[in-house]
This record gives sequence, C-alpha cells and structure tokens, in this order.
Amino acid sequence: MTDLRAVADVVEETADIVRSRSHDLSWQSTFDTSDELVRILDQRAAALRSGDVASLADVRFWFLPTGPLCEIAASSGWLPEYTELGNRLDAL
Repeated sequence: MTDLRAVADVVEETADIVRSRSHDLSWQSTFDTSDELVRILDQRAAALRSGDVASLADVRFWFLPTGPLCEIAASSGWLPEYTELGNRLDAL
C-alpha cells in the first residue's frame, strides 16, 4: 500500500520548488500558470494527507517521464531535483 503522507511530502516539495523561481510552462498543456500549478499541487497534497487515494492518479501522471512536471523541470532548470523527487515517488 502506498504511503500517502510520503507522496504528499513529494508533492509539497515540488510545490516549494515551483514557488521559489520562475518557470517555463510552454512545453506542456496541463497547467496554464505557475500559480495554478502551485494551487493544484497544494490541493493534491492536502487531499493525499486526508487519505484521498484518487489523487494518486494525477500525481503519477504529472511525474511520468515526459509528463508535465518533467517538461516544466527540464525547461526551467530543475531537472535533477525533479528526478530525485520522481525516484522517491516511484519507490513509494
């Protein structure tokens, strides 16, 4: 069984990265703005912490290789951090 709190930690750390710098969102079509991305990441983290297993599907999709977060990370200069977070998520 997936540790939802640990997944929420990964999502929150991702939101912190997005909050900390500007981003190029042009290579993906899931998120229109950085503010929207942070808002949705925060919502999913809260849902996961409350036991909402359904939020896992979104998180898994976002972290796929060439998924929206990968595209954002690659074009915005934080691909190593994304890779580490994605590896942690995969291990869960």
